Amino acid sequence: MHCILSSTVDSSAVDDGTMSQEEADEIMEAIASTGTELRSSHSTDEYGNRDTEAKVVAFTGPQGGELWAVAYEDSEVAQTAVYGNRHDAEGSYESQVRDLATCGMSPWWDASDVPGIALAAIEYTEEVRDEDDRWHTVTEIGTDRLSAGEMPKVGDAAAVLLERAALDQDGRNELSALQAAIGIGPEGAQVTGRRVTVRGTAATGPVAHVMAAVFEPVRPTEAQVDAYREYLAQALDESPYDRC
Repeated sequence: MHCILSSTVDSSAVDDGTMSQEEADEIMEAIASTGTELRSSHSTDEYGNRDTEAKVVAFTGPQGGELWAVAYEDSEVAQTAVYGNRHDAEGSYESQVRDLATCGMSPWWDASDVPGIALAAIEYTEEVRDEDDRWHTVTEIGTDRLSAGEMPKVGDAAAVLLERAALDQDGRNELSALQAAIGIGPEGAQVTGRRVTVRGTAATGPVAHVMAAVFEPVRPTEAQVDAYREYLAQALDESPYDRC
């Protein structure tokens, strides 16, 4: 047995005439009165309230016998399907949760019992290493929501966050080196390493993953320093604030 009992997006058993509305109402009442939640995945809004949820519920059918329901609900969609065995119900539930986790328009699951699902509720610490080989914390505890396409695993979340943080580090190192060379910046301001530690939740419990990147210190030539000095002088001459 498998039927869509109710849906705001697909044709239900009532819609296609395979079940009467009275029969559907009886099953919905049985789910509400005898149902036991077996599995679930959900995401929450900024206030901590669940705004998306998928779950598997075991219940006693109106005619007796155990049945299983897979229910999904968000702010726009609600659907309940009924299965005659638990294996099919759980297979449908896992497939739905995985599909939503990799869909660009999907919610990000904050909690899920489906293995390997990307979870939105990640925390991370970002650190940088200076030229004196000392590590400094940039972000003690940050949070981020990466798309599931970017973050199928906690380790991949660390890689994405590190890539974002390190995207223009070479350019920033070059600027720091030029500023230090003409005396307007501190020595040792270049970043020689970045690392991100991401903490999230997997099916096995809390996990952490560390990713690091290394950058070579920039040593500008005299010509580059002279060119930078001339650039600053020209910018200062053209500044409208000096004409007031």
